[in-house]
Amino acid sequence: MITVKTQIAFRDFLMFNLKTSLIRFMVFPLIALFVFIANFYNAERDDHEMYRQIIICWFIFSIFLVIRSYFSVKNAFFSNKNVQETITYTFTEEKICVEGDTFDTDFTWDTVYKVKENKDWFLIYQSAQVMNMVPKKYFTREQIPELRNMIKTNHIKARLRKD
Repeated sequence: MITVKTQIAFRDFLMFNLKTSLIRFMVFPLIALFVFIANFYNAERDDHEMYRQIIICWFIFSIFLVIRSYFSVKNAFFSNKNVQETITYTFTEEKICVEGDTFDTDFTWDTVYKVKENKDWFLIYQSAQVMNMVPKKYFTREQIPELRNMIKTNHIKARLRKD
């Protein structure tokens, strides 16, 4: 049995969301910028002013995306009181118990959709979109391999680290 008491701070929540969505919201603008720059230098006509304006608009759009993302994450964090609570996770061979200040739930391992582990988090998905975010900083060194073993023993679809 593993028991971990956690609390997610806004900074942790923000950094998690920025790291996981950075690629998604920057790929299209970067491709578009590359195309505009390539056309800017290869333009046969004197359309350089138009391309300069497009590049300026791209920078403004990129800044807008970053600001919008920050406020969206801030709203998501502060509007969900459960995320802000101190949450105690108890992992056993049969189930996961999750207890907060205002809620108490448990679910068996066979209902877990998948588990992802990254450097700072265990993400326990209950469905394709619903997950429990468990910060690894609250685990002891011995508890992390023990949780990985529980996940493997229960044959959960998982992407786990090897460290």
